[in-house]
Formats: sequence, structure tokens, C-alpha cells
Amino acid sequence: MATQAIPGFQGRLYVSSDGGTTYDEIAEMREATLTISQEELEASSFASNGWMEYIPGLKEWELEAEGIYVTADAGQDDLYNALVEGGTVLVRLFPKDGSGETGYEGKAFVTSWEVNNAVDDVVALSATLRGSAELKQATAA
Repeated sequence: MATQAIPGFQGRLYVSSDGGTTYDEIAEMREATLTISQEELEASSFASNGWMEYIPGLKEWELEAEGIYVTADAGQDDLYNALVEGGTVLVRLFPKDGSGETGYEGKAFVTSWEVNNAVDDVVALSATLRGSAELKQATAA
């Protein structure tokens, strides 16, 4: 069977600062890492017969994005403004962008914004977003 791998360059990262009416693509992204995790709650008791028992707890998610810093980009501006104004954004990550493709969407706030200006490379941008509610699957239009 042929591989069904998706090349990373087909991905896209979008942000909405108006509650989801419009989404701006975050320009020149090179990498986006979505991490979803779940706490484990220890639930051992006398009835556990000497074994640890766990049940699922709260879930959380975080998105780390890295790319090339550009001026006058609505998506990058949305992230920066959310950080300095203390607001939230809706973020969408599509591992493969295209009509009908599945990705992820959720409300987040920006926890870090880093611009790296190295003399021997392009100016780089790194941003971290912390999810602030449920992360849902989304379908690209």
C-alpha cells in the first residue's frame, strides 16, 4: 500500500481576532506544533489490590508556531495585539489545507512572542498560544 503521508508544506495556520467571522493566515510559518494533553488522576483505593489506578482528568492544549517575521501581516499582527492587549484569538491549524480537510480550532491567548534578528539569517518569529477552552476538530472551507 502506498504511503498516505502528508508533506508538511501543505499545512496552514490561521487566526481570528473577531470571534471567527474572518480568519487571517499567519504568513511565512515554517513549523507549528500542537500539543494536547490530559491529566491523570490517581484513584487507588483499598480495592485496588496493591495496584495504582488512574482515571482521566482535565485536558489542555498549546500551540507553538515558528516562522519568518514579516511586516504588515494581519495574522502576525493579530497574535501580537492579542498578547499586548491581553485578549484571546481563535486559532485554526490544518495539517493539510484544502476544502474539506480536517484540522483543529480553539480559543487561545498568546503567552510568548519572540523575534530573533540574526545577522546571518532571516528575521524569525516564534509564538506560543495556550488554549483556553475546548479544542475542536474543524473542516477547511
